[in-house]
Amino acid sequence: MILCSSARSIKALLSLVLLTQTAFSQDSLNAGLDLIDIARKALKVKKVVRNDSVKSSPIFVSVLPTIGYSIQNGFTAVVISNTSFYVGKKKNNNISSISAIAEYTQFNQLLLPINLNIWSTGNKWNFSGDWRYYNYSAINYGLGGRTPKENAMIVYYDYIRVYQLALRKIAKNFMAGIGYNLDYHWGIRERFPDQQPNNDFKNYDSRGQSVSSGISFNVLFDSRANSNTPKAKEHYANVVYRPNFTFLGSDQNWQSILLDFRTYIAFPKKSKNIIALWNYNIFTLSGNPPYFDLPAVGWDTYTNAARQFRQGRYIGNNLLYFEAEYRFEISKNGLFNGAVFANAQSVSEWPSNRFKYIIPGIGAGLRTKLNKRSNLNLLLSYGIALDGSQGFFFNLGEVF
Repeated sequence: MILCSSARSIKALLSLVLLTQTAFSQDSLNAGLDLIDIARKALKVKKVVRNDSVKSSPIFVSVLPTIGYSIQNGFTAVVISNTSFYVGKKKNNNISSISAIAEYTQFNQLLLPINLNIWSTGNKWNFSGDWRYYNYSAINYGLGGRTPKENAMIVYYDYIRVYQLALRKIAKNFMAGIGYNLDYHWGIRERFPDQQPNNDFKNYDSRGQSVSSGISFNVLFDSRANSNTPKAKEHYANVVYRPNFTFLGSDQNWQSILLDFRTYIAFPKKSKNIIALWNYNIFTLSGNPPYFDLPAVGWDTYTNAARQFRQGRYIGNNLLYFEAEYRFEISKNGLFNGAVFANAQSVSEWPSNRFKYIIPGIGAGLRTKLNKRSNLNLLLSYGIALDGSQGFFFNLGEVF
C-alpha cells in the first residue's frame, strides 16, 4: 500500500510539473533532453507545439513542488518556480528571469524569496530585485572566523528585504544605475537568553529590531546571454556602494561596498565543460551595521555562497569569498551533468576587523536539465568543510 501510494504521489507530482511547463517551437523540442521530456514519455503526454518561432519572445515556465533536506533548514516542503523570457527578439536580448520560492521547514520557518532580473529591448535597461519575507530561526555562532560550535545559539526573528535596482546601458555589456535597499528585522529574540549571558550577539547589538535603509550606486559588466547557465568566455562584474541614512529610516548611518566578479572558461578548450570562478567580497566602510546586516556567508542574493555551511555560519564586518567549480557533461543529450567545487572564505575578527583565518570547503554535485528551452538546471550538491560542517544543497539554476 505504501509503495502504491508513493507511486501515485510521484505520478501526480510529475503531472503537475508538466502542466506548468510552456512548450514552444519544434526547434526547441529537438534541442536535447530534459526532465519534462522524461515525464511526458513516462505519463504518455503528447507534446504541445506552437508554430511561432522562438525569436518572437517566448516564455519558459518551470514549477517544481518537492520535499527535501538542507543543512540550514532540515526537512522542507518547497515550491520552486522560474519564469524566463525575452523582451523583444531573442537575438538582440539577454534572457530575463523571475524566480520565486515558497518554503516551509521542519523548524517552522517560512521563507518567501523572489528574485528578478529583467532586461529591456536591446538590453538598454536592466531591472533587478531581491525581495524576501522570512519568519526565521537562525543558529548563531558569534563573530569572526574561529567560532566553535559550542557557541551555537538559536535566534528567532522576522525579516523583510527589499532591494530594487535600475541600470542603464552605457556601452556594450556595461551599465550603471541606482537602487534602494531595505533590511528590516523585528521580533529578534534568543531561544535561551540565559544560556550564554556573555556572547557576541549581546555585546555587539542585542536590540529587538533593526532597520537599515539606504540607496545604492551600482556599476555592472555582464556579458552573459543567459544567467541561468552562463557559457565559456562570458564574464560578470558588479560593484555596489551602499550608504544607509537615518533620514531614510535607518537606525544609523553606515556604508558598505560589494565587489562581485565571475568568469567562465572552457576546459578542455573546445568542449562544453567549464571552469567557473567566483569572487564575492563585502566591506564595511564606516559605521556599525546591525548584527544581522553584517556580511555573512550564505546571504548573497541567491543564498548560494559557502553551500557546505549553514547560512550565516561565519559573520563579521568584512567578508572575502572565492569559489571555483568545474562543470562537465555526463550524458551527450544534456540531461545529466556533473560538477566539483572548492571554495574558501574569511570574515574579519571583531573588534580588530583583521582577517586571520581561511575557512575552506569542497564538494560535488549532479546537475539535471529541468527545462532545455531556458537551459535551466536542477542542482543537487554535497559540500564538506574542514571544520566538520557538511550537508546537501539544492538549487534551481547554476550556483553562480
